[in-house]
Amino acid sequence: MRLISLWRLCVYLLAIAAVPVLLSSCNTTRRTVYFKNLEKDTTLKNLVSRSYQEIIRPGDFLTITVSSLSPENTALYNAAPNALGELKGYQVNEAGNIEFFKLGSIKVDGLSTQALKDKLQKDLEPYLAQNVVVVSISNRHITMMGSVSPKVMPLTPNMTLLDALAESGDIGEKGRSDNILVIREKDSGSEREFKRLKLSDESIFYSPYFYLQPNDIVYVEPRKPTAQIIQITSFVMSTVSFILLLFSRFR
Repeated sequence: MRLISLWRLCVYLLAIAAVPVLLSSCNTTRRTVYFKNLEKDTTLKNLVSRSYQEIIRPGDFLTITVSSLSPENTALYNAAPNALGELKGYQVNEAGNIEFFKLGSIKVDGLSTQALKDKLQKDLEPYLAQNVVVVSISNRHITMMGSVSPKVMPLTPNMTLLDALAESGDIGEKGRSDNILVIREKDSGSEREFKRLKLSDESIFYSPYFYLQPNDIVYVEPRKPTAQIIQITSFVMSTVSFILLLFSRFR
């Protein structure tokens, strides 16, 4: 009878150990559903627009591509690619200047990429008729942390929070989609803004943090109960193992 009682106790303990795991599984499924409060087949209007302008600062690495009706002359204004096929660019020095062919030293600090594009097209007109200039900042990045695949990734034009999460392998079962922290630099890095977002409804599409900006840090909070569940389950399983050991000794 005693052995039967011990066996029943083991079964009960195993059942208890399974309960938190099952509850965690149900809770995970519920929380990882995106936009669950969004009405079916709906249209969202007056969404947030990308009003941020990329402002050039010292230390930025500019990629400048020039094209015109004269490819032979245009080649002189484009940096030749290196051995890896990567385009060379223009490093903005501490004074906020770059050195450009024919034009010499150009003050770029404080200009937007659009303003620099317009300036270069105008200044190059005497040398290249009907020229087209493309300017981009190639060393801007964002940082992904928490319950995603942590990484520092390049900031592409019009990158959204959803784009960054997808590129980081999505949130998955261990992260909270209802508590995403975005940390943003303000006033050239002297201030930080902290904003918590959720992906359960349409509010994300109206947030100014939907479009990411240079040096943004995105932190996906992990689920707090996970560690506790693991500890409880480990404790119960250790207890069960001990009882089974006693069961085998006195059988």
